[in-house]
Amino acid sequence: SYLCNAALSPSGKIACALSEFAPEGSDSRVVLYLVDKEGTANKMSFELPKKGGEGNEAPVGDTEQSETGEGETQAAQMNFVTNLQIPGDDWVVLQDSTGTIYQINVSDSSVKYTYEREAGMSGAPLYAVGNTLIVHDKAEVLCFDLQTGEQKPAEEVLSQIYSENGVFSAIDTLDGGESIYILSQGGLYHYKFGGSVMEHIIDGNMNSLGEPSFLPIALAMIDDQNLLVAAKNKQASYETGVCVVKYAYSTDTPAKPDKELKVYSLYENMAMRQCISLFQKEHSDVSINYQAALSEENGMTVSDALKALTTEIMVGNGPDVLILDGMPVETYIEKGVLKDLSSLLKESGESYFENIFNAYQDAQGQMCAVPARFKIPMIQAGSKYFSPGEDFNTFMERKDTMVNMLPKEVVEKFWYTCGAAWQKEDKTFDESKITEFLTKLKSAYGEYDSNVENDKPSLANSSMGEGTETVSDTDFLMRNMDLVFGKCNTNFGLYKEMDYGMHRAVNEKLEGGAMDIMPGQANHVFVPALVLGVSSKSTQQEMAEEFVKYMFSQEAQKIRQFGGFSVEKESFRGMIDGHEYEGKDMGASFGGGGGEIFDYSKEPMPEEEITKLTELVESLTTPSLQDDVIKETVVEQGAKVLRGEQSPEEGAAAIMKKVNIYLAE
Repeated sequence: SYLCNAALSPSGKIACALSEFAPEGSDSRVVLYLVDKEGTANKMSFELPKKGGEGNEAPVGDTEQSETGEGETQAAQMNFVTNLQIPGDDWVVLQDSTGTIYQINVSDSSVKYTYEREAGMSGAPLYAVGNTLIVHDKAEVLCFDLQTGEQKPAEEVLSQIYSENGVFSAIDTLDGGESIYILSQGGLYHYKFGGSVMEHIIDGNMNSLGEPSFLPIALAMIDDQNLLVAAKNKQASYETGVCVVKYAYSTDTPAKPDKELKVYSLYENMAMRQCISLFQKEHSDVSINYQAALSEENGMTVSDALKALTTEIMVGNGPDVLILDGMPVETYIEKGVLKDLSSLLKESGESYFENIFNAYQDAQGQMCAVPARFKIPMIQAGSKYFSPGEDFNTFMERKDTMVNMLPKEVVEKFWYTCGAAWQKEDKTFDESKITEFLTKLKSAYGEYDSNVENDKPSLANSSMGEGTETVSDTDFLMRNMDLVFGKCNTNFGLYKEMDYGMHRAVNEKLEGGAMDIMPGQANHVFVPALVLGVSSKSTQQEMAEEFVKYMFSQEAQKIRQFGGFSVEKESFRGMIDGHEYEGKDMGASFGGGGGEIFDYSKEPMPEEEITKLTELVESLTTPSLQDDVIKETVVEQGAKVLRGEQSPEEGAAAIMKKVNIYLAE
């Protein structure tokens, strides 16, 4: 058998859901047990209905396997317990994989009530406390009376916290369910049912509860000033990654810090959020207000965001620290928007990749913008489609290198290795270089097939999930499995996290497989990431500088949130060497649409491979162009060229027209 779920009642009983494997030829099933405080287990007679009328129940648990095709059809019919609660001695509450919630009488295992969840919400958590069942739906929090099975009046305050912070991580009570303590991304809250006010007890932004890598599993309130939180910690050095943390009320910690530091970026950056949380642990007198300007909700464009930022800076209300990714870095430096950080960072004593670290150093030695991370444009393919070291022209002369790839995806990825070659010394753009870029790209891309627009890439790395940055279309991992299963002939994109075992196995599967830096019109290109600057108009310059200096410390550099490689050498090695797999037998498996399976082992990186990758990094000398307004124009017009909607010459002319207007502004 396999333990799927377990829950502890207020009186000390334990409810367990087990998947019991049956002999070959018969069904496996989910079985419920009740265990008393003395350890005696009694089986309940409740049987979980099958899902869809066919297939068997399956165990629940984390897995490194993501299957499609035939495996997906079979798994879709399995039913299992996704959530289990025991709010008292009378009922067990559980949810199955269809989203149906069963309230089961402990006395005779009969079903007292069932509750249906909204489609698509079967994976969202639910909580039973006292006589109340708390359920998330897509727009609000619903509460049901476990005594009657009826829905209670709306608790608008709960729904507000849900809309602001997302689903609740854990809930507990100290008074039998009259009020509840809630863990969410915002921290710890206390709410009395029927009330109009939510008490915010712990601000998650001020301690580990708000860390993106810290994922609460369960909450136990000891009393109103002490609590325990069980959590997964993705940054943990301990093997299991699971911990129990005690939090206690402190009279010495100020409820509201007397200083505020404003941090701004165009895009959400999880590594920054993680660093902010760690920094504030040691600086309880500072509140860091982090704003990511662009989101699906606000619909703002990059151009709109930059105009608003410029206005805020000019009137003295702008941020203190800027994450400059996607912004016109060199323009900001020339206009004096950013403060020189050279003396601050040169004193740090850490060992950096100087070629990356000094990407924006000017002739006078000033450093007004410094990358804390970087990405490498990389390509992987068999020898028929790519040879290590070949240049842009040679690669573009090959046929079928971009089969099944989206026009937008192709243009955006090659923007990084080509855009830096288009700028003249006077900062204007060379139209002939852009025309050449579009001409060669169109020739290599070939005829456009509109069917590719409906075919999504198969994401390979299952570890990039909760608490990490989302995977974008430009990421190297996005097409990794498509290459393995023959859907694509090459895989190229921004390389920002090492999985040596996977890449070695992919090379072995390909005929003459190899992986190297991606060709482009510019040579030896890297992509600066988490580029930091301090506003010259900041009113908190001393604190802003201290925070930026912390971002280059080993503690901050060792944070792994899939946002790029560390610029500090020792931390970089720790990211790539696979030390966490030393002496372990670990593997992963991925399925293709035709039922084919790709297996590989997670393994440490050999010393000679570490040296090889380190030397490659040290050879990178050209930072990619940082300006997403220009990038968006290039991608828009370039995609039209690849779709055959305009010629390369027309595309280049359209790019020049829009870029010149933008630069003039």
